[in-house]
Amino acid sequence: MISVLFCSRAKDNPDSALPRLLDSAAAHTTPAERENLEFLIKFDADDDTRPSAADLARYPFRVRPFVWSRGEGRHALHHAQEYLFAQRDPRSRFCLMTADDFVFTRPGFVSEILAVEDEFAILGYVRPPIEAYAGRWEEERMVRDWVVSFGCWSPVVSARLVEVCQNFGWQANVDSWLMGLSVALYDLYGVHVWRTHEPFYERRGAFDRPASCGAAPTYNNMELTNHVGPVNRYWFELVKRQARNVYLNMMHGSDLRRTAWGSTPTRLWRRLREQPLGRLPGRALARARRTLSSLFA
Repeated sequence: MISVLFCSRAKDNPDSALPRLLDSAAAHTTPAERENLEFLIKFDADDDTRPSAADLARYPFRVRPFVWSRGEGRHALHHAQEYLFAQRDPRSRFCLMTADDFVFTRPGFVSEILAVEDEFAILGYVRPPIEAYAGRWEEERMVRDWVVSFGCWSPVVSARLVEVCQNFGWQANVDSWLMGLSVALYDLYGVHVWRTHEPFYERRGAFDRPASCGAAPTYNNMELTNHVGPVNRYWFELVKRQARNVYLNMMHGSDLRRTAWGSTPTRLWRRLREQPLGRLPGRALARARRTLSSLFA
């Protein structure tokens, strides 16, 4: 299943075109695909032009509205996205992060996304030169380059990756967070999670808006836009920690259940892999000393 997560505001927003987005989804999906598609949308409480429950109920897939205060507006998108993620259908394997000024342009995209078997995956129609940023991705010049290297992107990300990372990057631009995470994974561990697809959407709204280019004031010093940020450099350390968590889950498995003795990998094998093999003699000697000490205590 795919969960489409985004915020929508029609009031005083000429770019908003939610009916067009939902109509295009209905026009480019089959009845079977619609069973595997849901939309979770956050609306502002003061938006008296938002669609009614009846308007949303007419679509052939599930559209779930959530309404609360506007708060910090676009600069707080990540807080809304984290809440919507926690409310999605438990069967959902992928999240499509979009906006109400996008439109779907071709059929088959639902089936193609669900055909991806990778547990940890980021999907986009442009393959950015991730390798070119290795070792230098924290430099200001490199940041300004990789933060736009993915094109006009509406990211598709596996739900497991978000579960392991635990959030959407501490700031409102999920696309720049996912790009930074991709570079960190390659830089630290030589791992790629990026997958490409044929374009299936377009953005029809304006590209140069104050909130998205960094001109609008924000409380968040970790926001990363085309032109500024992150002012708080701790953002890079946090993303590296996320990359490590993803890597460890890829190597050791993400299943939360304990593995039985008779299964593979066994408990012993997991213990051996917890630390570098070179430390094994010292660990075995320390264990023997503890055992002997307990016998003569």
